[in-house]
Amino acid sequence: MSGILLSAIGIVLFALGYRFYGGLLERLFEVDPNRPTPAHYKYDGIDYVPAKHWLVLFGHHFAAIAGAGPILGPAIACAIWGWLPAVLWIIFGSIFLGGVHDFSNLMVSIRNDGRSVADTSEKVLGKTTKLVFSLFLWLSLVLVIAVFAASSAKTLETTPQIVIPTFGIIPMAIVTGLMMYRWGMNTVVSTIVGVAILFLLILLGWLLSDQMEL
Repeated sequence: MSGILLSAIGIVLFALGYRFYGGLLERLFEVDPNRPTPAHYKYDGIDYVPAKHWLVLFGHHFAAIAGAGPILGPAIACAIWGWLPAVLWIIFGSIFLGGVHDFSNLMVSIRNDGRSVADTSEKVLGKTTKLVFSLFLWLSLVLVIAVFAASSAKTLETTPQIVIPTFGIIPMAIVTGLMMYRWGMNTVVSTIVGVAILFLLILLGWLLSDQMEL
């Protein structure tokens, strides 16, 4: 099966999952687009700030979910068991597990004034549960960060072209945020400028790759 056909099937299944299964979850959580979120009724200009859903919020969520597990897991599975289990996991795992997990966490947080999962567990089950759950979260994050740091370091060592884009993307994000929220620039224009800076960083990475080699 060609990669183009496989990608097309995946896109169709994602669209169907979003339309029908996503709609089922939306009804289950009684989502009301007119219901104010904590970003509005607890607005403080720092931690609680409304964000444009497609241009900003989607980007944050897309970047956050692409962690060590979703990136390394399918690659390792493909190397060991072949491409079919990895593809099935990416498609059906995203629809029935990953998407449900993230959406549920987001909705629970919104319905509890934007609290974290640990704070919400204290409200529902008590302080002991919060302590145990917080310890579990801390250990999980240490493990995830360690694995991701090791793989990232190995990638930076073997592919010097990405050193500049990797370390330059954070300042680029700060500049883009300043353009949108401090300098009053249009979101689309700010996004175009941010993407242009990112491409410039990639170009610099290729041009200066010799200096990046250890």
